Amino acid sequence: MPRFAYVSCRVSLGFFETEFYIVLNDSSAYVDRESVRVEHMPSKNVEVEGKVLAYLVDEKKDETLIEIPGQAVVGGLRTWVPKTIIEPIRASA
Repeated sequence: MPRFAYVSCRVSLGFFETEFYIVLNDSSAYVDRESVRVEHMPSKNVEVEGKVLAYLVDEKKDETLIEIPGQAVVGGLRTWVPKTIIEPIRASA
């Protein structure tokens, strides 16, 4: 199992220009912008779909336990997610 992957999440602006606020399942966290990919920048009071870089901790048949990098706000930094929302990191040539 690769140790890192991108996981689908909802993304809003953080308190600082260097962070985003992400929501994933019942957890949320402030995460450094360098760890988040978005196609469109969120704006004040508008969240967008994005992907957060996460550490893969454990896996079951249909789920993976991930750890989100950042400062937890609601829930913890670890959460179980369906494997269908995980995007493996492709090695660069």
